[in-house]
Amino acid sequence: MSARETKKKALFSAHTDHIPTRGASGGLYDALPDSKTIIINEELCTVGSDHAVITWFTPGQKADTSVYMGRGPVNLSKDTFQLDTEYHYAELSGLEPSTRYWYQVESNGARGSLNAFITLPRPEGKRLFSFALLSDAHLTCGDPYGDINEIYLGKLNEYSADLLIQCILDSKKRNVDLAVIPGDLTDSASRLQYQMLRDQLLPRFGNTPYLLCPGNHDKFTKTGGLGERGFLEYAANREKSYTSAVFRDCLFLLVDSCRQDDNLGYVDREQIQWIESTLKGSGGIPSYLFLHHPCNGFDVWFGVKNYRELQKAIRPFAGVQGIFCGHMHRSKVTTNDFITGSRPYVVVPATVQFPCAYAVVRVHERGFEYNTYKVSRLDLSEMSRERVVFRSGGRAIYTWYSFGSIGDRSFSYSSGRLYGPKQYELSFTSSHARAAGLYDWAQSFDGASLAYAESGNMSRVILGRYESFFSAVSAYREKLLRYGVRAVITKDGGIDRPWR
Repeated sequence: MSARETKKKALFSAHTDHIPTRGASGGLYDALPDSKTIIINEELCTVGSDHAVITWFTPGQKADTSVYMGRGPVNLSKDTFQLDTEYHYAELSGLEPSTRYWYQVESNGARGSLNAFITLPRPEGKRLFSFALLSDAHLTCGDPYGDINEIYLGKLNEYSADLLIQCILDSKKRNVDLAVIPGDLTDSASRLQYQMLRDQLLPRFGNTPYLLCPGNHDKFTKTGGLGERGFLEYAANREKSYTSAVFRDCLFLLVDSCRQDDNLGYVDREQIQWIESTLKGSGGIPSYLFLHHPCNGFDVWFGVKNYRELQKAIRPFAGVQGIFCGHMHRSKVTTNDFITGSRPYVVVPATVQFPCAYAVVRVHERGFEYNTYKVSRLDLSEMSRERVVFRSGGRAIYTWYSFGSIGDRSFSYSSGRLYGPKQYELSFTSSHARAAGLYDWAQSFDGASLAYAESGNMSRVILGRYESFFSAVSAYREKLLRYGVRAVITKDGGIDRPWR
């Protein structure tokens, strides 16, 4: 092992503690007595037109996973989804499109805040099929590349295979008809990684067809990797690194934005011409474009260098419904009204790093619905969050970046109109002890949950999340009178305006 590898391994070993338990001095988990059930990291993971998913964590306390829900803030109906667990995953089904719902989670009698959301509008036309998106698996076989994500930002290399398998199984339970992986299937393109991918991982799809794009890690040769040859021979089983496929009368374009041993992206002129000619010859059928690197928004600093050329190539073709990529290990949605109109550019989160998630696209005749789901192994998702080692409030900052807003994780696109839900959070940030006191006090009234704050020695008390700014302002007045604290309202959701 080289000196560089030894140093990286030492740094990584110093920051791979499991999820903290109570008793760690002065931390968020140490704020209340062991006998208390603390609701931590309660998150509205995704909102669809007919369902929603909520997750939370009760450290050191195995409890029920219960949710009160209704169309108004009173007389909510209770459903219990699971018993005796610290990791809580509740999927609310049978909802109506474009409808406001109120909800409140409960475990062992402890209640989160009373929150609200509005379901997505259903895309126009008949539903045709659905496909899963699983990105940045970074499969390792005890030979990780050792990048900054691994050392500092919670990348779970040793669980990469488990996470990919679980995401495959979870997506298949949602009855997807197809799967697409936009790159970084392997961590360093080694022969062992590609063999494991071919022999043990990809067969997990069973009779569900899958389409693959290469990622920059899949083209590495600098640490003895096979590079593009490995991707073509072991994974894609084709002659070219880019291709197209027609599935259920929709066109899927699989673009190669990667170059050997280069982290930045580039789509060469040959592919640009191929994209144009393929779209021209498609007859205007709905088309979906996939590549590894982002090509819109602020992420282009680490994405496709000639992104303008790519955008101009797809601009004339109204059939292009969306552009999907990975690489940045985050959830993010942007548009570019100036060049490509309202068509969404979607960055898909990584399976191997918080939130450890996959996405499902439900295709309709005149649009689609997009939803991101955490892997059902919430223990691994929380482990990844806890391994983030930024100074001060690193976990809160990284969660904000990688998890994105509810509008980055859920949206509907139909007949050229893009809709992303919003939430407005009402929260109070203070020292761990004071935050714990307010959390405890709120349990006597309308409930609350705890979360990390941007300052490492402080915690956030979530007093409510609302579907509109008006509702959040009304709740602010009520909380001020009740608790005497000046909470803040922060926006979570919506779609970014065009970046030029």
